[in-house]
Amino acid sequence: MPLRRRLLVLVALVLGACLLVGGALTYWAGLRKIELEMSSAIAVGNSTVTDALASIETSGDPATQLRRIVGAFDGDRHIVARLIGTDGTVKDVSRLPLPVDPPPAWLYRLLEGKIHTQSFELPPSFQHLGSITLEADPHNEVGEVWEDLKLKFLIIASFCGVVLALIYASLGRALKPLEDLSAALNRVGEGDYSAHVAEEGPEDLNLIYRAFNRMAGQLRTAEEQNQRLNEQLSTVQEEERSEIARDLHDEIGPFLFAVDVDAQSIPLLLSRNATGDVASRASAIRQSVQHMQLHLRGILSRLRPAMLIDQGLTHAIEHLVAFWRTRRPAIAFRTDIDDARFPAHIEEAAFRILQEGTSNAVRHGKPSKIGLTAKRIPGDALRIVVSDDGTGIAATAKRGFGLVGMRERVEALDGTLEVTASKEEKGVMLIAEIPLPPERRETEENTKTTSAA
Repeated sequence: MPLRRRLLVLVALVLGACLLVGGALTYWAGLRKIELEMSSAIAVGNSTVTDALASIETSGDPATQLRRIVGAFDGDRHIVARLIGTDGTVKDVSRLPLPVDPPPAWLYRLLEGKIHTQSFELPPSFQHLGSITLEADPHNEVGEVWEDLKLKFLIIASFCGVVLALIYASLGRALKPLEDLSAALNRVGEGDYSAHVAEEGPEDLNLIYRAFNRMAGQLRTAEEQNQRLNEQLSTVQEEERSEIARDLHDEIGPFLFAVDVDAQSIPLLLSRNATGDVASRASAIRQSVQHMQLHLRGILSRLRPAMLIDQGLTHAIEHLVAFWRTRRPAIAFRTDIDDARFPAHIEEAAFRILQEGTSNAVRHGKPSKIGLTAKRIPGDALRIVVSDDGTGIAATAKRGFGLVGMRERVEALDGTLEVTASKEEKGVMLIAEIPLPPERRETEENTKTTSAA
């Protein structure tokens, strides 16, 4: 059940309970009022009849006087007077006015209470005329209670209706931000992270709204990063495939063709008994295979550098430089790599940064010199620098995927990445700093202490 409806039901139950309590109190007050009115009416009627009977002996016509006594109660709202003959028949009865709005029978049965009656015996000389009885009739008094009850219930019902309407409107206004928040949560659950909730209303709810907007923003940023990473991955994979295809075509293809030609010529040479030429062709085939093996090893090392990194960052960078020297012999490489060992995840990140930085410089900068540096600096961090004397940062400004990947890799290790113009005002300098973990710092300090001892 929605919160608004639940609160309305709760308020309606409370108002209904108040209405029942009010009805019970009204019933109790009505009983007391009717009992008091009936007792008072009988007392007044008793006094009236007693005084009238005291003067009946002096009356010339006692029968007429008795009818007058009964008639005196005509129009009385609470008393019915009757003249009862000696045989028990009613010879005369006063007329009781009926209520304008008669009460329901069930209400009359609830409120009529005890019947009040009073009988009067006539003087001995007039007892043959019968007797007079008075009976309190609560119909008119119950009618008054009924009128009062209807008015009270109308007022209470109107009040309850107004209160419920005001509460409904107030709850609608107060709960609208929560309904908006619920709708926004549904949108987030369906993958729409652009959902936003207005930060309005009570401060307590504002804290929730701000937290939700912050969460939605972080989810949207994460989704954008994932999308960008997927695009980057696709682009990098496509570039890597293209480069491998070029390497295989340009480097492996000619040697395979040469091996095929040499292998086809061997049967012909053997048929001519040219054994010397066969040995020469076999040697040429072996050299071609060795060249292809070396080239394939270089490709595998570039794709899967884990084994190289296991032997140290210096060894891995030497293979990286050797790979590019065979393809870009015109570029002069300068390396300055710290021989110290670092945690495996930091060494792998450093190698990937140097690899990607070198690849970007070769592809986009057209440099003649490339410098690769990985040194531990004061402050317990590893500083990685890739510099070149190529066309400069403007030429690489639109290349985004490699740089994004490096930046995210560095930020995952709580490091920083900066790309600036080279100090010689030509080319690009990529600078990354990765903090070393505490374990590495303690190990190095212990090593230094041991060496000093």
